[in-house]
Amino acid sequence: MARTPPPQVIQRVRETIRRGLMLSGGETIVVATSGGPDSTALLHLLRRLEGELGLRLRAVYVDHGLHRASAEHGLFVRRTGRAWGIPVSVCRVNVRAHARRHRLTLEEAARALRYRALARVARRVGASHIAVGHTADDQVETVLLWLVRGAGADGLAGMPATRPHDGLRIIRPLLDLWREDLISYLTAEGVAWRTDPTNRSRGPLRNRIRQDLLPRLAGYNPGVKAVLRRLALQVADDAALLDRLADDAARETVRCSGSTVVIDAARFGALPVAVQRRVAYRALHQARGNNRGLAFVHIERIRSLACAGRPGERADLPGLRAERTAGEVEIACTRTG
Repeated sequence: MARTPPPQVIQRVRETIRRGLMLSGGETIVVATSGGPDSTALLHLLRRLEGELGLRLRAVYVDHGLHRASAEHGLFVRRTGRAWGIPVSVCRVNVRAHARRHRLTLEEAARALRYRALARVARRVGASHIAVGHTADDQVETVLLWLVRGAGADGLAGMPATRPHDGLRIIRPLLDLWREDLISYLTAEGVAWRTDPTNRSRGPLRNRIRQDLLPRLAGYNPGVKAVLRRLALQVADDAALLDRLADDAARETVRCSGSTVVIDAARFGALPVAVQRRVAYRALHQARGNNRGLAFVHIERIRSLACAGRPGERADLPGLRAERTAGEVEIACTRTG
């Protein structure tokens, strides 16, 4: 895996922004900044592009309170912002309480509260975009994370370069750069950063993938990270095509009748299996209002009802009940959330 020379890093970011249609110029952007190398490099690189693209930057540090140095990292981000002329907001969230209340892992709770805080600041300052510092390394770890959890194609596609979030836009300008590229860049530029001690913990699955699984896989193929990143790009392109086909098919196959989502069984059965699964997922999500607790087995149950079910046959799914009628599958929510 060739290292990108520091002078070329800024050009790679330009290309990622242009290719992903992330920015058109003149935007106000909230930049998630933890003080670590990735997010510090992101802030520094966007600062270099600030005049060129007419950007207005706001750095945001979300203090999760999960390690003793978290407050000091917030002070570091504030000092960095002052030195670079970038306003900084610090948000404190109670991750442990949120995890207990909603029965989430600390990682899940931290992510939910972090994006909530970032969106809140973005709305307050009139920002349209939230920039996060995910790198090619994060992409590879995400692909493996979803693979070991049993994800389908959408999981293997990894993180999208841009996605909608609560009326805003999440962008990942560093997704084409490896972490070692960014560390080389920061070192060459004389920029300091902080290291999050929770990254060394062996509790989170992502950390174990980084520390254990990836080095083992590299023993079979030293270029495995590049292979996994290329896989994510290929699968993402395929998934995007299937999504467009599924969107068109869902408009012809799925409708709402009051509070019930109805699937036309004959039209559904005529679709290719890959499109069926996406249409079934859309119907379940539409009936439920979210995708929590929904898994591959539930999608297959809907396919079975639509393609081979008998009138009167039912299926109980997480928060939902599906029933086959003479020519349709009716899906209704049985509880909130």
